[in-house]
Amino acid sequence: MGKKRKKRIYERNIYYTVLKYYVGLFYKMSYGKREYHGIEKLPVDGALIFAPNHTNALMDAMAVLDLDNRPKVFVARADIFKKPLLARIFYFLRIMPINRIRDGRSALKDNDQIIKNSAEVLKHNVPFVILPEGTHRPMHSLLPLGKGIFRIALLANEEIAGEKPVYIIPMGLEYGNFFRYRSSLLLQIGDPINVTQYVAAHPDREDPVIMNELKEKLEAALKELILYIPDDAFYDATLELCNMSCTRRIIQLDLNSHSLKDRLTANQHTMRLILERREQDPETSTRVLNEIVRFSANRKRTKISMASVANPRPGLSLAIRLFLLILLFPYFLACTVLSAPTLLLTRLICSRMEDQAFHNSVRYLTTLLVWTLTVLVSFFVLFGLVAWEHALAATLVFIPAPLFFYQYYKWFRTARSDFRWLCAPDLRKDKERFVLWIP
Repeated sequence: MGKKRKKRIYERNIYYTVLKYYVGLFYKMSYGKREYHGIEKLPVDGALIFAPNHTNALMDAMAVLDLDNRPKVFVARADIFKKPLLARIFYFLRIMPINRIRDGRSALKDNDQIIKNSAEVLKHNVPFVILPEGTHRPMHSLLPLGKGIFRIALLANEEIAGEKPVYIIPMGLEYGNFFRYRSSLLLQIGDPINVTQYVAAHPDREDPVIMNELKEKLEAALKELILYIPDDAFYDATLELCNMSCTRRIIQLDLNSHSLKDRLTANQHTMRLILERREQDPETSTRVLNEIVRFSANRKRTKISMASVANPRPGLSLAIRLFLLILLFPYFLACTVLSAPTLLLTRLICSRMEDQAFHNSVRYLTTLLVWTLTVLVSFFVLFGLVAWEHALAATLVFIPAPLFFYQYYKWFRTARSDFRWLCAPDLRKDKERFVLWIP
């Protein structure tokens, strides 16, 4: 009997499919609000390379996976594949290794086979996901894009050889907070970049030239899909002013304050106004932005969140949250006790990680694994102690325990921040002055 052929990374796997739905459920519960826009732009006639910006570690890849039900293949940095067991797990999860320039130029030679494998994935109608910045950075900006995605696109275009077009799909990911669990997520899909069409329109250009031109197109597209703030000395002040002006800008532009997309539109508009003001009056702009830097430092020192600063009615917000905190306190206590192993392990792991951008990924994975085990054990213990109806009812009531803990703690933090903001009249006056600086 011949040796059983190893499944290709893009081939259907029933175990993966079942796991994907369960993992996706926990991912959806990791956010208080999610919005996906532009799905209708995805071409149905070609090979798709998804290209999102990279700000939030594993959560960025999960956002793309959660986009729709189709299978997708990802790449990740090669150094995490060194242990055979991990390599097998990643392969099962449809993740391939890719070397970065920081791994040494000699290691980049190994990427040739990875690029060929990527082209094979695309040839079989499975979208390929690569985060072109190469590494994550929790900022509303962009790192320089690597060339790997464009090499893959050009090779796939050659391999497919006219069977169907190859597209690069720009994707913009915007998080309400990079470090807080159960924040918000906005994913926007930009206009597809038709690589096949572009190559055909420029037959005399060498591949390096085409790659640079595609790089410029993708970079420009990504900047339109996120709140792009130039990474300069006034990055923090600019972000602070965008956030504190958001409500006013939404009213100005007649947008929907409950829409994450509209909130991004408002902040992008403010960003353009700030850049115009900096160009027209650099001296005054420098002075005001430096004052905003000091305002931000005072706000953070007194532990006032931007959510309170941006809220037009912090008093009403405080009253509603106090009511919820009192009403749901008994349930919160029970949830805290039941989910203590999950929460304590999460805190222990996060305390040992310097890069805070990984914290939400840890919270998500720990909740997925440890809480699942806790629920199963608790159910069987209850099933042996009480009637099955009561065991089932108790399990259903407390299934969201760790998620409710994070939500309740968010209400508590926000209520505490609202109270401090209401007790800071000088900061509130400064905020109004800064907001009026940008018409």
